[in-house]
Amino acid sequence: MNSEQYFHALDLERAGNTQEGIALLLKLANEGDPLALLDMSNRYFSTEGYTYQVADIKPDEKKSENCAILAKERLIALAEVGDGEAMRMLALTYLGHWHPILEKSIDKAEKLLLKAFDTKCYFAANDLALFYIGSDIKKAKFYYQEAERNNCRVIHDDRLET
Repeated sequence: MNSEQYFHALDLERAGNTQEGIALLLKLANEGDPLALLDMSNRYFSTEGYTYQVADIKPDEKKSENCAILAKERLIALAEVGDGEAMRMLALTYLGHWHPILEKSIDKAEKLLLKAFDTKCYFAANDLALFYIGSDIKKAKFYYQEAERNNCRVIHDDRLET
């Protein structure tokens, strides 16, 4: 999954180019980019709470739900062909990190995160460290260290430091 354009859209918004950012985000969503679709599902739900200025979008529950469903379908298709980042993002939908209409399943999320890690999507190690922190500290530490070893650790937790 190539997320470069999606993150470029967010960078445009953070830099104050709100209209250019939303135009790119909408273009990507219309092209079926799963991250853009997930993002738009949130924005059609509400644009409140963003830490930077985003385009004001009138809430539309139906559009919000449709974007979330399309995003999940795209993530499933990409995951089925071995895309580790798609597996990771799909796992996050199962953990309830995106839209409330999407199915929640701890078991499916765990399996997808482990599979993503096995495909060398090492950013999944961050998610696995957080996933296991309350239930298996040994596993949590292992994945925390794996994220560090692969130069992609984006979390910090003193309980996981060795």
